[in-house]
Amino acid sequence: MRRLLVVALLSCVAAGPAAAQAVPPVLTLDDALRIARQRNPSHLRVRNDADVTAVAERAAWSQFLPSVSASFGTGFSTSRTITGENDFGQPVELEDPIDFRHSSASQSIAAGITLFDGLSRVNEVRAARAESRAVAARIAVSDQELVAEVSRRYYAALQARRRIALEERLLASARERLEVTEHQLRVARTHPEDVLGAQLDVARQELALDQAHGAARKADLDLRQVMGLEEDIAFELADDLPPVFDPALLDEDALVARALETAPRLVELAASAAAAEHRAASARSARWPTLSLNASFSRGMSLSSNAALFELNPRNRSFSVQFGAQIPLFDRFQTSRQIAQANAAAEDAREALREERLRVERDVRAALVDLRNAYRSLQLAERSAELARQRVELGQEKFRLGAISFTDLQRFIDDAAREERAAVDARFALINALIAVERHVGGTVRP
Repeated sequence: MRRLLVVALLSCVAAGPAAAQAVPPVLTLDDALRIARQRNPSHLRVRNDADVTAVAERAAWSQFLPSVSASFGTGFSTSRTITGENDFGQPVELEDPIDFRHSSASQSIAAGITLFDGLSRVNEVRAARAESRAVAARIAVSDQELVAEVSRRYYAALQARRRIALEERLLASARERLEVTEHQLRVARTHPEDVLGAQLDVARQELALDQAHGAARKADLDLRQVMGLEEDIAFELADDLPPVFDPALLDEDALVARALETAPRLVELAASAAAAEHRAASARSARWPTLSLNASFSRGMSLSSNAALFELNPRNRSFSVQFGAQIPLFDRFQTSRQIAQANAAAEDAREALREERLRVERDVRAALVDLRNAYRSLQLAERSAELARQRVELGQEKFRLGAISFTDLQRFIDDAAREERAAVDARFALINALIAVERHVGGTVRP
């Protein structure tokens, strides 16, 4: 838990304005993660929740403080009367109008505090604390998801560059074969259709290279998006891949136990369940009586002239203290409804936590299966690519000697190109499988 809170706090610390996050000319994965933590809009939205929960926790604590209010008022009025009543209650008109004037000033201060409310405020503070832990864990979840997504897109962009290098090498080989075939045609050791086949092979390879460049451009756009880059800044990627290791070295049960203990999503749900339980206890507190204490002090004066207007020291004073108790007798089952809703929410939160624990265990074990399969696929792909290269070398030698046709050689070359591409894809498929395992476990698992 403490590690998750530290991670969340570190991710909330801004190193400076987003525009100040420099993009180096050679971008490493760590650089991409640093920039994404400061610029990715989704991650920044989650981080903003930390400020809200901090205010909510202070507001929960403030319920233990007395409420204080003060008021000040002053005013005057004037009126003229030209009619009145005689001794028999009949209206008469006065010979001289009577002018009345009135002014007043008042000042008061009042304070009130709740002495007992069935521990409702205590449970609200506990719920606010639990919600703060949930938000910290949610930030850690967002950071974990961001690391996985940036890593996937970074290696996808690097894979696209590797694919370009492979297609360029295959294109150079196709052009070399075209020159050899044209030379053999001049010495009558081959046929014109072989030259046409070699030219077709060059055209196909040029198309494959163009497609690889397009895929690399799209991969760069995906990487820029997840990093939150708005500027059109050129950069190269550091060609550093994680080392290959045998997943059999990993202890599956230990990784599952680690995920169940430290997975940020589980920490978030556990904190949310605790908050729901405290709120349910707070709802049950409504059945208890509420005790309160109120006190007020006021002073004022009223005169039949303008003298009391803006009087800063009124001489009439009063002070009162009131102790009150409110006992809930019947509220048309509103409290029962609120308690039932709060209890159901707490039970839902506990079941959500249990469901997530089952999902985490399943995801970790399934990701390890994918990692083992990816490792085995890489071994087979690299072995197949090596055998295909050796086959092409032997085929080219036989073609120079006229022992095989260009069609046979072309089949060997197509097979080799396919195996080369499969080896590149298998290498990055292993990386993605490793990223998935570390995402579910909640940290690095590399030995």
